[in-house]
Amino acid sequence: MRWSPGSSRLGIGESGFSILEVFVALLILSFGALGLAMVQLTAVKAKVPFSSSNIRTATDLAQEAIDHLLQVPWTELRSSHPDGFRSGAEGVSPEYSRLAASAGDSVTVQGTTFYRVWQVMPDPEMPTLKTITVWCCWRPEGSSWRQASLVTQRADAGY
Repeated sequence: MRWSPGSSRLGIGESGFSILEVFVALLILSFGALGLAMVQLTAVKAKVPFSSSNIRTATDLAQEAIDHLLQVPWTELRSSHPDGFRSGAEGVSPEYSRLAASAGDSVTVQGTTFYRVWQVMPDPEMPTLKTITVWCCWRPEGSSWRQASLVTQRADAGY
């Protein structure tokens, strides 16, 4: 028996999948793939539980400091304590050994203390422009120091 456009039956020996069977198979395959993705995500989170959250927190705290410094009157805009910095071949960076005493401020979030230091540098070619760099530093338990830094520029609006 052959299939014809008017017929709704397959002949003997002919087989195929209905659209419902294909849909159910794809649904089962999708749940399997989703399960594997969840296992991978759980494994990655178990390896580094607070790393990305500390980076995000440090970046948010650095941005908060920049937002505050943008509100300070132009003539009062200053760097944090100079003992909080060291100069090296790569330029200026935080002096980790002195952060607790010389940081501009510190904030503790979820048991981790973040130290913020900032540097305000006048532009050598444009006296009405200052570059502001904020570092937010923290030290995960039993690990080396980490930092997030943000840089912006501020012009003297003259009012």
